[in-house]
Amino acid sequence: MYLYKRCLAFNKAGLPYYVFLAAASGQLAWQIWTVDISSAADCSRKFVSNKWFGALVFGGILMGRLSA
Repeated sequence: MYLYKRCLAFNKAGLPYYVFLAAASGQLAWQIWTVDISSAADCSRKFVSNKWFGALVFGGILMGRLSA
């Protein structure tokens, strides 16, 4: 836990970073809980939705840096 706190202090990212990161985590959790492994079409839809995961992570980094 100590290392985690040190990383957060070093990062100096603002609140928007963590809001975006929470949204990205939620989107990833949704993918994991709703995927139907036996359906190729569903797996493909989940794979394509990863663009939103990447956009949320990028947005969080960008907004975190702009707010710091």
